[in-house]
Amino acid sequence: MAKHPLRIFSIICLLLIAAAPAVAETRLALVIGNGNYGGGIGPLANAPNDAKLVTTALQSAGFTVTTVIDADQRAMKRAFADFGQSLVAAGADTVGLFYYAGHGVQVDGKNYLIPSGATIESQADVEMEAVDANWVLKQMEYAGNRMNIIILDACRNNPLPPGTRSLENGLARMDAPTGSFIAYSTAPGAVALDGAGSNSPYSQALAAAIETKQLPLELLFRQVRVEVMNETGNKQVPWDSSSLTGEFFFKTPGDAPVAATPAPAQTAAVQPAPAPSQEPVTRSQTLALPAPPGQPFTDCADCPEMVVVPAGRFQLGSSA
Repeated sequence: MAKHPLRIFSIICLLLIAAAPAVAETRLALVIGNGNYGGGIGPLANAPNDAKLVTTALQSAGFTVTTVIDADQRAMKRAFADFGQSLVAAGADTVGLFYYAGHGVQVDGKNYLIPSGATIESQADVEMEAVDANWVLKQMEYAGNRMNIIILDACRNNPLPPGTRSLENGLARMDAPTGSFIAYSTAPGAVALDGAGSNSPYSQALAAAIETKQLPLELLFRQVRVEVMNETGNKQVPWDSSSLTGEFFFKTPGDAPVAATPAPAQTAAVQPAPAPSQEPVTRSQTLALPAPPGQPFTDCADCPEMVVVPAGRFQLGSSA
């Protein structure tokens, strides 16, 4: 038996705590893509595709995502309310994210997201037919969770029919509440591009960054800005506003990119000549252990006693 079993037990506990992965926070997202517009507003072919693309990227980053496509005003408001309640129920350590692709306008400095099926023929119709973007911000702020991310891939053009246009282009600047980050697909007052392919330049750059870039949030969106500017010849410059008080990674540096294809086992790593058993060499086979598993040892005369823990899984303590 070891001379100091309590000391050895304490060291084992510290090693296990250090080796255990951190418990991931709850991540909830609401994604809305509106493209089925009529009444002179004009459809957006890519907005629903963008919502689906971003949904897949967010799911790869550990988000539980609610995706709503071509939502009318009632469906949008219901989705916002349900999302706010989900954030409250999930607890204070939750990260919330809202992504919107579709038409958006500003009236008197307020931003409005336009539902599918809206009939807007003049500026006076906006308040009645659209949804105030501040409404979702208030739902998220009220939840009291530690971090909220709002991404508006809107303002793709002035949605009013020709001859009735009195709205300013683009969205107005919104101040980010404490602990939140607001990203726009283009600068305040500017127009974003819907894209010539099946997705907008912004959603393509954003989804790719979420899936492959292991960077802090602000730096990731800076790279998205550069990608979009390069893709559009500087015609579109994404913008953001931050009041974050903590750091956030969609994927940490230890995560493997989702798009990576696993290499075959025999080529996954450079290995020495196989042993006669032809079993792959593992870390426990290549590293010299200071003592057999279970046998105490010290690194010096005054050092504390330690013990090698065998590889595998075991229960520490009593479940009772």
